[in-house]
Amino acid sequence: MNVYIVDDEPLARAELRYLLEQTALVNVCGESENLEEFCEKSLFEEVDCVFLDIELGMNNGLDLAKQLMLNEQRPEIIFATAYDEYALQAFEVNAFDYILKPFEAQRVQNAVEKLIAKKRAAQVKTMEELKVSQFDKLEKLTVYMNDRILLMKIQDILYCTSEESKTIVVTEQGRFFASESLAALEKRLVLKGFARVHRAYIVNIEYIVELEPWSSSKYNLILHNRHSIPVSRLYMKDVRKIFDLSK
Repeated sequence: MNVYIVDDEPLARAELRYLLEQTALVNVCGESENLEEFCEKSLFEEVDCVFLDIELGMNNGLDLAKQLMLNEQRPEIIFATAYDEYALQAFEVNAFDYILKPFEAQRVQNAVEKLIAKKRAAQVKTMEELKVSQFDKLEKLTVYMNDRILLMKIQDILYCTSEESKTIVVTEQGRFFASESLAALEKRLVLKGFARVHRAYIVNIEYIVELEPWSSSKYNLILHNRHSIPVSRLYMKDVRKIFDLSK
């Protein structure tokens, strides 16, 4: 992780650089007495965090932080200052942390560790979102049968059901287990031609060939292989809307 130091006192910069390098967790990629040099070099893409003093001669670190906030690739900001009275204002500009001079090695270490943890969490979240996005594009679902892990085409699924707290995926080839709950599957499948018709059933609309009335206001859905899926009262309105039923 790359960090940058902005402080108008050379000794303070040297001390903070030393403590940051001692953590062995970050790379101090630069330093300056004001933020202009940082902005002129367009370091926004390279720097993950700026350690920023508040009293910078004619400049004010809080105002500079507001300028950084306007950039789409704004780095994190950790204020490193001798003044504790600006803490509230610092967090109003979304500062990540606020450390006081004279710097304590453990306090700097803690700030860096928190910074690393946040970045790792963001990376994990990004990877998970990417994995879900890419897997959805494949339009396949991971299912299990005995000791085998299979990738099933979503279009081949007739319906999904829940039995004894287990999620079952049914196709022409048989019944398979899914690790996701029925509620989680519903979120993935409703945009791919499936409908929730019962607390325990999600059905592929493509395979429905008949609606079989079994009371004045209830139906069973008959699939092309003659499987019968009940429609509960809770989902009756949705089913009527799907098939444009007047009553």
